[in-house]
Amino acid sequence: MSMLDSKDFDKAWLDRSQEESVVKWALGLKFEDIPSPVIAETKRAVLDTLGTALGAQLLSITSVVNSFIKTSFPGDTARTWFGGQETSALGAALANGLITDGLDVHDTGHYTKGHAGAALIPCAFAVLHIAPGKVSGAEFLTALTAAYEVAYRVGNAMHECCSDYHSSGAWNALGCAVFCARILQLTVEESLHALGIAEYYGPRSQIMRVVNIPTMLKDGSGQGAFVGLQSVLLAKEGFTGCGCPVISKKSIVAIYKDLGSEWRMTKFHVYKKYAVCYWAQPSIAGTISVMKENSIKPEDVASITCHTFKEATGLQQELPNNTEEAQYCILYPIAAAAYRGKVGPSEIDGKYLHDPKVLELAKKVKIVVDSALTSSSGDPELKGAESASMTANVAWVEVVTKDGTVFKGGKARVPWDHLAGEKPPGDKEIIDKFMWLGSEAAVTKEKLQKVVDLTMHLENIPDASAIESVLL
Repeated sequence: MSMLDSKDFDKAWLDRSQEESVVKWALGLKFEDIPSPVIAETKRAVLDTLGTALGAQLLSITSVVNSFIKTSFPGDTARTWFGGQETSALGAALANGLITDGLDVHDTGHYTKGHAGAALIPCAFAVLHIAPGKVSGAEFLTALTAAYEVAYRVGNAMHECCSDYHSSGAWNALGCAVFCARILQLTVEESLHALGIAEYYGPRSQIMRVVNIPTMLKDGSGQGAFVGLQSVLLAKEGFTGCGCPVISKKSIVAIYKDLGSEWRMTKFHVYKKYAVCYWAQPSIAGTISVMKENSIKPEDVASITCHTFKEATGLQQELPNNTEEAQYCILYPIAAAAYRGKVGPSEIDGKYLHDPKVLELAKKVKIVVDSALTSSSGDPELKGAESASMTANVAWVEVVTKDGTVFKGGKARVPWDHLAGEKPPGDKEIIDKFMWLGSEAAVTKEKLQKVVDLTMHLENIPDASAIESVLL
């Protein structure tokens, strides 16, 4: 597929009817039209994203964002999660999106090279505060499923036709616009303008900049949530912006043709087990496996060598000074995993980030590019059309102990990634992850269980905002 350029904004290159088809599908989708496995996955995505936001509460980004919102987005329509800072709906979408994006353990979509839930779900709860009436759990799930399905296709299309490796906010903003357009009852024409505005104003930020120089910028999902809601509010007032080449360019319209017949929520939607970049997940999994299977004590390790794919070496190979550097690092998380058997908020921002023993072990970790594990077209051992390029995330780990014994592990892939041949998480695994992240934020089990019960039965509750009210 060719890249978008000046020619693409000549109407002859666009199939504008495709934009209308996408909008009509999203606005017209009914709960009963969605297969039950898709509904189940959408509920898990809600709980997983709320857990991510909970886990981020102890990170410095949360206090920074809450302080910014207090001074820059005054209002009493909505609140930031957990801290309860009063703000406008736009302020809540931005704040909760930024904070959720601050902990790199949120959901991921194959072919998008990024994340949808970190923007969609903060935006979804924010717009409930300005909805014309109560939004039922069933309608919330229907709108959110439509948003995910459109967002994942836009992310796919954008990577196919845009030359830059952009942040997730560039495309998840359009999913946010879909959700908000439905909840605020925009017309088809208004929704077309909202999508065009979201595409034009979406943060087309350069993701490799933040990989190479890690900061709180992360994946642009806070801005994606903000732009998505802003676009709908502008369109509702009559602001024009229609024309969405990432949907209507003739060479990519096929990506949208299967809306309603193929569900990306069950086909390409995956979850993270460790709070670091996707590229580091196999090396962490491989390290934990070798350490556990051979009962190796961290203090007995002389060296850890991770043989992995080329892209993983783009992550930081210096000791991190803060959580942002830790989440885009590969040496330190491997050492933390060797000591702790997990990588979550405590490991990437707690006392372990400055633990001399963990840091000393990190110096003993070496990353080696294995050409046999490097493929731009997917995992070379996973054949078929459904092997997305992201599944070329493979590693094998060798641990040498101080007595000279060498322990070699087998090939490790991204845990929970069904396209990599791994067993996907079910309700239990996602609930356990939520409870773990909530406990890290010192939230009581009773409150966490209430959120679990509401979310896992979301289709039966009359007001979806009941979930958020527990967490304020």
